[in-house]
Amino acid sequence: MKKVKITTIILAIILVTLVAFAGVYIKTQNRMENKVKDYSFGRELKGERIVELKVANQKSESAKLENYEIVKKTLEKRLNNLKTPDYTISLNKEDGTIIVELPEDNNTDTYVYYLTASGKVQVVEDGENGVELLNDSMVEKALYTYTSDIEGAYQVFLDVYLTEEGKAKIQEIKNNYAVLSDEIKEIEAAQSAAEKENTTEGENTTTEESATKETSTEVTKKIARLKIGETEYDISTIEDNKVRVIIGAKTANTTYVNSYISVAVEASMLINSGKFPIEYQLGENRFVYSDITNTNIIYFAVAIAIILVIVFIIFVIKYKISGLLASISYIGFVSLLALILRYTNVSISIEGIGAIILVLIINIRINQMILNINKEKSNVNEAIINTYKELFLKLVPIIIITLTFCFAGVSNLISFGMIMFWGLLLIAVYNAIVTKTLLKLRENK
Repeated sequence: MKKVKITTIILAIILVTLVAFAGVYIKTQNRMENKVKDYSFGRELKGERIVELKVANQKSESAKLENYEIVKKTLEKRLNNLKTPDYTISLNKEDGTIIVELPEDNNTDTYVYYLTASGKVQVVEDGENGVELLNDSMVEKALYTYTSDIEGAYQVFLDVYLTEEGKAKIQEIKNNYAVLSDEIKEIEAAQSAAEKENTTEGENTTTEESATKETSTEVTKKIARLKIGETEYDISTIEDNKVRVIIGAKTANTTYVNSYISVAVEASMLINSGKFPIEYQLGENRFVYSDITNTNIIYFAVAIAIILVIVFIIFVIKYKISGLLASISYIGFVSLLALILRYTNVSISIEGIGAIILVLIINIRINQMILNINKEKSNVNEAIINTYKELFLKLVPIIIITLTFCFAGVSNLISFGMIMFWGLLLIAVYNAIVTKTLLKLRENK
């Protein structure tokens, strides 16, 4: 029975190893596709997208260093709000050119879009060449919200909060222009009715009657509209310094509601990230391959594998069957660690590779200590307990550094910290379960 249990565990380890390093291939649309998730590599290993932003044609007085710095900070806030990993921004203080280096993944094009997307808020007089009545400098922040009625229909809003100057300005606009949605609809309806009536009567209307109608339907207020970027939006209400903007239509359709919320979230993110005092345009947008090739990574992995094989041979020579079982268990540990790094979306940087090596070394040391104590006292439980007591106390500084790096805010340090975290956690759990079980089954034979 014990042989069956040992065989079962070994076969399970072999299966996990095959999944981790060979993959699981399933036929998809007439081709075999590996369903095991890929690793996530940092920019220095995978390559990066380099995006150039140049100052658009501006008056010379607007192109000042302080404005370049404001734009740079705005871009940083946008990328941080988007939770963009592992990026860098550099500014040429002479001509204002900004270079953004981004990791290449499925979200990179989205990040590039938001680098130049306009979040400028304006209230302009209606018409092709409308006069700007309220500008972006009078906007403080924006928050999105929504309401629902008893029928389950939702209406999404964007609340735009104005500065003191903006508060005074919007009240002035409200007094002199039709700016609220309901007011604009009434004016447009009146205009449409008047045009329809004039069309119907046609030439039968005398000049005197026409003049009378024009006087009676004359609009007392001009229309003003709010714009965010290049899109016009209706205003629901104006209360103190808060302008409530209508996003989309009122609907009970979940798909539409979610899309309207996405629009509101995007608008609030762009507004809250800051302003562009000068206009920028997209320049070069290119992918740059890493100096570290896949071949280099494969060679490095093979070198690590050879070192581990040598360690396993030493274990077998020194500890016989127990050494062999510990070596097999170690292979399962490496395989599980590989799968954990894939599915926890840990970005593997050069520092992360260093963390992987350190984890492997710590686990080798733990296995060696367990085998040594077990050889002397022939008690696996005692060997595991004594090893954990001795080694994990010594690892306290590393554990503290690991937890600190996990929240460091620097991608390379986060890579090191997260890999160490998962590695140390797996060491503690895996050896206490799998390695211990194999050695105990051997011990009780």
